[in-house]
Amino acid sequence: MDAPGVRPGGAVTRLTPDFLRRRNALWAELRATPPEHPAFEATLGQLMALVGWSRAQVLAGLGLSEAEVPAPNG
Repeated sequence: MDAPGVRPGGAVTRLTPDFLRRRNALWAELRATPPEHPAFEATLGQLMALVGWSRAQVLAGLGLSEAEVPAPNG
């Protein structure tokens, strides 16, 4: 398992106040947006790119699974 602040593959994430604010805002937006809403996938993608997590990992952080929230193309 990678250490906190280290993305898979070893890339270090700078835990700056701006990064943390953006990350927290994206989590809050995801929690407030129903999965069937188009903005959910857009926000999900932004958070995935920011933190370097897979779709399954972000969904799990929301207490959801890929079976509950299938990818739009899948």
